[in-house]
Amino acid sequence: MSMLTLRKGITLNHFQLKLLGILFMVFDHVHQFFYIDGIPMWFTWLGRIVAPIFLFLSAEGFHYTRNRFKYLLHLYIGFVGMNIVSQGLQTTFPSDHMLINNIFGTLFLAVLYMLMIDRLIQSIRHHHWWNMLGTIGLMMIPVLLSFVAISLLSQEHISSWSLYIMYVLPIPILVEGGYFFILLGVMFYVLRKYRIGQIIFFILFSLMIGLLSGASLLDLDTNFQWLMIFAVIPLSLYNGEKGRSMKYFFYLFYPAHIYFLYILAYYIQR
Repeated sequence: MSMLTLRKGITLNHFQLKLLGILFMVFDHVHQFFYIDGIPMWFTWLGRIVAPIFLFLSAEGFHYTRNRFKYLLHLYIGFVGMNIVSQGLQTTFPSDHMLINNIFGTLFLAVLYMLMIDRLIQSIRHHHWWNMLGTIGLMMIPVLLSFVAISLLSQEHISSWSLYIMYVLPIPILVEGGYFFILLGVMFYVLRKYRIGQIIFFILFSLMIGLLSGASLLDLDTNFQWLMIFAVIPLSLYNGEKGRSMKYFFYLFYPAHIYFLYILAYYIQR
């Protein structure tokens, strides 16, 4: 239950919070594909709250789902499917815009670590030390894959098989938001019983992102990712209720609107 649910005021359920994230996501991607046509910078400022909202909802969804592996599988299929379709579209409609959008990879890795953290905790509680060591080993695999990816990308010529592997393996260093967003999603899950702890961590995390950029927090032309701090408002209004069910809407709408905007930008900017 959220802090504000205890008062008689506005609250948001899971479905409403997801719709809010989708709305601001469209603003962000309209700026991404049409900024050279005069779309203002504040469109992408609004979009900064989107990733935290969906990382938060992924933690909630993982907690409540009856089949965690199926939940992971859906995210993985979304990741691979978008990589394949994006590559095909960029070949068919070559553009200056790069189709790098694929939040499914970030969500998959965040949820994967949620699963492994649960397994690690259970292993410690029941003194299953071999399971504990095995889980820690599994947790290190994505990190090691990041070093392999960095090594491959630093080469002058990248073999086609290396690219194909990256299309089917979500690698922390390559997914949207990288390690930072994966960590944020995991911490939303670890602290989900402590809403105030979630909020405090998220505020500090957002400010840290801004300070690490090296630019002033007021230099919003170059340092604007920290504006995700304003997601604290809708997250605080979350009431823990599911609301209306549209199970696969996000899985379809997310890639569909990106591809629509990409093709539209291709024809307009020709």
